[in-house]
Amino acid sequence: MMATFILVHGAWHGGWAWQEVAARLTENGHKVLTPDLPGHGQCSMPLQEMTMKAYVQSVVDLLDQQSEPVILVGHSMSGAVISQAAEQRLDKVTKLVYVCAFLLGNSETVLDAMKKDEAGEFLPRLTFTENQSGAQFDEATLREVFYNDTPEERIQWARPRLITTQPTEPFGAPVHITNERFGGIPRAYVKCMKDKILTPQAQQQMIDAFPCTQVVELDADHAPFLSKPEELSKAFLSMEA
Repeated sequence: MMATFILVHGAWHGGWAWQEVAARLTENGHKVLTPDLPGHGQCSMPLQEMTMKAYVQSVVDLLDQQSEPVILVGHSMSGAVISQAAEQRLDKVTKLVYVCAFLLGNSETVLDAMKKDEAGEFLPRLTFTENQSGAQFDEATLREVFYNDTPEERIQWARPRLITTQPTEPFGAPVHITNERFGGIPRAYVKCMKDKILTPQAQQQMIDAFPCTQVVELDADHAPFLSKPEELSKAFLSMEA
């Protein structure tokens, strides 16, 4: 049966990140949308306008354009985006899928979760712009922490496509969800076992707090769409039903 997948990228990335996964899902007869969040990919926007609210609204707008309910997928920071979009458009989402993503409770923030994940190696290595509104990382961090299990040619392909400065506002914005709405939508989780940004232990704590109908473990870093696109696609295909 054909499903519609909306794949929402995480911080620094764009819809381009899902290219290989989207191709595989399309080959299997599914409709796939890979939007750029505001200010990412082909969608340019001033840093101060790239807020969590704007991210969520862009996904809500895309959901409104769909005639059938979708499988809504979020990577990393966009776990918080898809939870809130689904809260607002309950009837448009059949399943939420979190890919090494922040599956948070009401009023929690991505930053809170990163601080709690003491083994995570990313936060201590970020540098911030003068007024703390933007976050950046260096080449070594990209290779050692973000893409630590990604083949070199895919790193070379992705590197120039990343935005240089990620706004910090979405990291500190509290999530707004309810048990009545968000809580009623089936959830699945793709747990990445070589992830150094959101460690497997931290991912498991989120799964324990918000039980998922399906959990798939991948032997992957924080960018399975680059390091393990075949395996990630298979995980998504197993979640169609």
